[in-house]
Amino acid sequence: MSRGKLTEPKVITDLNQHTVCLLPVGFYFNDERWEKIWQRYDEKGSTLSMADLKALFPDEKTVQNPSTEKGDLFSHKDENNQWQK
Repeated sequence: MSRGKLTEPKVITDLNQHTVCLLPVGFYFNDERWEKIWQRYDEKGSTLSMADLKALFPDEKTVQNPSTEKGDLFSHKDENNQWQK
């Protein structure tokens, strides 16, 4: 596991290659956060959503207001149900 501020999105998967969560660029990653993510994943039994990450990390700006470095929306749909860049 790498530590520090992510410079690219990071997909965490379990041993069966099921997605645990997707962490955005800029997310600060460390051992404590790693443990929190896995504990919540074990409790939920499925992939963590952005809402899960918001609840786990209330002070983490990258999940409270997710965006790319260019300021574009991250995994949000516009009003016509089209994915925005």
